Order: sequence, then C-alpha cells, then structure tokens
Amino acid sequence: MGGERYPGIARATLEIALDNGGINRFRSAQKQRKELASFLANQPDGMLQIIDEWLSSLSDERLSLVATGGQDEPETVAAKEGMPPFTEDLLNRYFDEVC
Repeated sequence: MGGERYPGIARATLEIALDNGGINRFRSAQKQRKELASFLANQPDGMLQIIDEWLSSLSDERLSLVATGGQDEPETVAAKEGMPPFTEDLLNRYFDEVC
C-alpha cells in the first residue's frame, strides 16, 4: 500500500485527514489508508519518491505546518523551504479528491 511505500506522504495525508475531519466514525483510519493507496497508485512514481523523501525528513511540527498550516502564514512559508516541486499540488489534490 501507499503508506508503507511512502511513509512521509502517509504522515502528511494523515495530518490533513485528521485536521479536516477526514477520519471519523464513518471513515476509519484504515479506510483512509486504502483510499490513499488508490490515490497514490495514479501518481508518477518518480515524483512521489522525491516528495516522500522530503516529507520524511521533516520534524512532526514542520510536517504539520506543511500539511495543515495557513497559506501565507510566515511560519508555514518558512516550513515549506526546500519543498520539492509538485509537493503542494499533490497534497492539495489529496485534500480535494480523497479527504
């Protein structure tokens, strides 16, 4: 599944799901992981590997800012320093299409 192969992306999307009510009594964490795996199966592997490596390198606090912080907040902008291309797009599409 996607979470085992891409643990950094799994951590970020879990933050997004928890922050936005994507995990609740009607949608378990297990279902969220299955839906994440389906979503990731339709993404280019090369792009995912680079994004996952970067997300995996972040502290919990920085990852939370990247995944759920406000768009123009200074601390969020700082947390995104060094972000690979397409990371924000991937996380936004996960939110829009899956979460």
